[in-house]
Parts: sequence; C-alpha cells; structure tokens
Amino acid sequence: MDLSVLVAVSVIWAVAAITPGPNFFITVHTAIGTSRRLSLFTVLGIVAGTLVWSISGYLGISILFKTVPMLYFSLKIIGGLYLVYVGFTLIFTRKNQPKSETDRYHSPIDCFRLGLFTNLLNPKTAAFMTSLFAATIPPNAPIELGVLSVVLICSISAMWYSLVSAVFSYDIAKEIYEQQKQKIKKMAGAIFIGFGLKLSISK
Repeated sequence: MDLSVLVAVSVIWAVAAITPGPNFFITVHTAIGTSRRLSLFTVLGIVAGTLVWSISGYLGISILFKTVPMLYFSLKIIGGLYLVYVGFTLIFTRKNQPKSETDRYHSPIDCFRLGLFTNLLNPKTAAFMTSLFAATIPPNAPIELGVLSVVLICSISAMWYSLVSAVFSYDIAKEIYEQQKQKIKKMAGAIFIGFGLKLSISK
C-alpha cells in the first residue's frame, strides 16, 4: 500500500475541508442556533454527502458531467438557488417570528437533511473530488487504495465539522448568538446568498 498517496489525499482534503464554505457555515449556524446534539446530525448529513461525492469522484463522475453538460449545469443552478433560498430565509425572518430555514430544524432528520442537501447540491465538490483522485491515485492502483482514500476523506470531514460543532455549541457562543441574533442571521444569510450566486454563475 502506497502510504504517500494516502498522505497526499489526506493533506489535500484537509485543506479543502477547513476552508470556510457552505458546509462550514451551516454547521456553525445549527450549532449556535439549536444544540450540539442536533448540529452533529447536520455534520452526519455533510459526511454522508461527502461519502457520495468521494465515491462518485473515485468513479470519475466528471466524465458524466462532461458527457452531459446539462446535468452539471442543472445541478449547479439548483444548488446555487438552494443556498440563496437559505440566505434569504435567514435575512428576512422577523425578529418576533424566528422561523428561518435553520431555525425550524429541531429534529435529527431535519438537521441531517439540511447538511446532506447543502453538500450534495454543490457539484463543484464532485469535480474537486475527481481532480483529487486523478492527481493522487496512480493508474492501476488497487481498489483497496481507493476505498481507504474515501474512508480518510469522510473521517477528516467528520472530525473537522464535529470540532466546529463542538466549539460553536458552547454556552458563550449561544449567549453571543442570542444577543446578536438578527445581525448574525443577516450576515450568515448574506454569506449563503454570496455562495449561491457564485455557484450559479461560475463557469
């Protein structure tokens, strides 16, 4: 087994995972807006999405996207609009009626679905995964190497987002959130709208 390949996969994905994006911000928002337990279900959804995209990347889903460009385009638009929708629900929630996209997720299955959809509706992840495997795994590599790489990628995501969930679910974070709830929601909403627009209009 080529350990250098596994190290390369781990380093590249770790850098990608810790770079703030939709997965990071949805984890932060559910952690400070609900509870650590519920936010971990959001993390579980993100990891499940990562599992799907990593397997797809290993199998070369980008080939399918290139063969059927409309598939990539459609998923990109849908994913972008979903993030924009989440952003607008955060920004335009009335102060005395906090029922935004994330506020109303108070069950494990809803939090799981939020994390899963946020991850799966971003086809750029699939393209990145394919590039990662193409750049690190040599031709004719044993399938065990691919399986271990997928396991490593999912493990890194689980550890990182669980850490984010734990940090932002402390009482001090919740107190700050309650004091600055409307400002934080508007800022988070603007971030999601920005990610959504960037995803939708990117080449």
